[in-house]
Amino acid sequence: MTTTKSAEDKQTEAPDFAATLLNLAKGKTHAELSTQLAELVTAVTTTLKPGKLTLTLQVKPQHGVDGAVLVTAAVASTKPKFEAPASIFYATDEGRLVRDDPNQASLY
Repeated sequence: MTTTKSAEDKQTEAPDFAATLLNLAKGKTHAELSTQLAELVTAVTTTLKPGKLTLTLQVKPQHGVDGAVLVTAAVASTKPKFEAPASIFYATDEGRLVRDDPNQASLY
């Protein structure tokens, strides 16, 4: 036995999250998320390190309008970075950095 929803049930049923996301900021939030996700995936596959994409939604009441809320979205990503290669130096007694060991005699 299948049940069908009445028009009243459909009106009170909340839209799914994806539909809400598409409507945030006239679709700009969805577009920004899509762009940043593609950039993040490229960075992760290039560096072989993890990254993060975060969507934060702030929901607050709209003063003076019963039942209305303001929804603001913030998108942030943390992309992995290549580690800068390290270089070996030797410290002299004067506090300078030199490439050759000052305690070893020169061979030439």
